Amino acid sequence: MTTTIFIFITLAIILILLLAWLVRPSKKFFLSVDEVLDALSEKRHYARLPQILQSLRREDTEFLSARGFNDITTRIRRERTHIALSYLNSLEEEYQLLLEASRILAQTAPEISAMDEFQRFRMGLRFTVYCRYLKWRLRLGLEPWEVFGILSDMEGEITLRLEVAAARIGERAAMASEFPASLQNRGRDPK
Repeated sequence: MTTTIFIFITLAIILILLLAWLVRPSKKFFLSVDEVLDALSEKRHYARLPQILQSLRREDTEFLSARGFNDITTRIRRERTHIALSYLNSLEEEYQLLLEASRILAQTAPEISAMDEFQRFRMGLRFTVYCRYLKWRLRLGLEPWEVFGILSDMEGEITLRLEVAAARIGERAAMASEFPASLQNRGRDPK
């Protein structure tokens, strides 16, 4: 009985450590709303997904393999896999940056940006798990197509949400700046 409890506790600790490792915080923290808006205006990595997928296709290197250049074919495939893994790291960092941006926007205008901490945690965990899964698939030489699509969709969704929230905050700020001007004009006597 004590062996079973020991194994159970060991597995629980390993799972907790694995979960903590998967959801480690992002490396970049924003200090102001301006930094958030600057980050949102940058070009997204998921826009380069078609090129990454094309580079991973076996058809690209079959010509070399058919001509007997197996060493070069192997090296090219290994380098392209390495590039895809680097791309995934960049995609993951960018997603964490977008989650941090959503947190800042939620603090700035909670009624506009309705994503709560648990939802951000869940989305970040899901994205991280998919990234880890895809990295292992790439390392094992398995087909990565559908998982890349899921990651791209997830990043596109959060980007769209953030852009909508930023636009609403901008509209609200514009209306707020117009309101005092209309009050000042109302107090003056027309001549």
